Amino acid sequence: MSDRTIAYQPALDGLRALAVIAVVLYHAGATSGLPGLAPGGFLGVSVFFTLSGFLVTTLLIRLSSSPSGLDIQRFWTRRVKRLVPVSLTMVVLAVLLSSRYWAGMQAGDAAAGIFGYTNWHVIGSGEDALLRTIVGPLGPFWSLAVEEQFYVLLTVAVLLAWRTARPIRTLTIVVVSGWLVSVAVQIVTAGPQFRLEFGTDARGAELLAGCGLALLLHVRPTVLIDRAKLLAPAGAASLGILVVLAATTDYDPPWLLRGGYGAVSLVSAVLVASLMIPGPLTRALSTPPVVAVGRLSYSWYVIHWPVILIVNREIDTLDRWALVGVKVAASLAAAFVLHHAVEQPLRRVDAAPSKVGAVWAGSTVAALLLALAML
Repeated sequence: MSDRTIAYQPALDGLRALAVIAVVLYHAGATSGLPGLAPGGFLGVSVFFTLSGFLVTTLLIRLSSSPSGLDIQRFWTRRVKRLVPVSLTMVVLAVLLSSRYWAGMQAGDAAAGIFGYTNWHVIGSGEDALLRTIVGPLGPFWSLAVEEQFYVLLTVAVLLAWRTARPIRTLTIVVVSGWLVSVAVQIVTAGPQFRLEFGTDARGAELLAGCGLALLLHVRPTVLIDRAKLLAPAGAASLGILVVLAATTDYDPPWLLRGGYGAVSLVSAVLVASLMIPGPLTRALSTPPVVAVGRLSYSWYVIHWPVILIVNREIDTLDRWALVGVKVAASLAAAFVLHHAVEQPLRRVDAAPSKVGAVWAGSTVAALLLALAML
């Protein structure tokens, strides 16, 4: 089977570009005295969640439905090669630069980033340590942790579903039930705001909305064509809603934490579906410059926050708008280097799963030992 099991849709990379730009502008503005630049830009993370849920579920369904069945080693080898090199590089860089830029960083922060539980590390550390954990250099790792944990749970769900007589129906029941439970968690869970903001259970609805879209398109592959006249304007309206929210929403208001993220996930799912058919919006997000930024989105998302923190430390004489420009340009340049020097070369390495696993184990242990020694 070809390694590419999903037909490439450039507009989805374009959507990644919009999402990461929203996040970067949100952080750059908030740290430069311009909190109104993109006050709701953090919703770009929500869009990432739904898009990731859609793509990974589509991949798992197609692999599981193949004659040879789901090759779990192959699937996770691809995940490791896709995600770990960049994240581990950033952990190591954060540790090496900690004494100069973030002296309060602790080994536990690095360990959480290495092993994918930063979100629960933030929650467990409590409000007193919130500035160190989520505003530290590895703060963006909370969303990577949510996705990685979700991938594990989804893989287990797919493996169990394919042992039943009607796997797609079983998986659909699990996904719909999970979405409802996640929204219920948002509504009924007591506790501080950051418990709802970073908990995998509370944020799972956004990923599960993407899963639901993948299942719908698998069961009814013609639905995009049948509903094309409706989807095109619905997609444009969905993008408009997200842009308005990004431009006007204050940081995680109560309505968003109490079920609002569930609603946003459905808006994002409609937008993703609309980009699977030809149309003005699909063409606009498929233009080469936008797609190029989308391909950099993972590296840009992971590296932009440490770069912003460094710029804040090193440059304090610029006008607010100039400072935002420096932060955006510097973080994009750093992402370009990270993408081409680390992400892409290691992603393309053709290696057996056992070798990838051994390298992953050795490199994570080495990174952990470095953190223990330096922090």
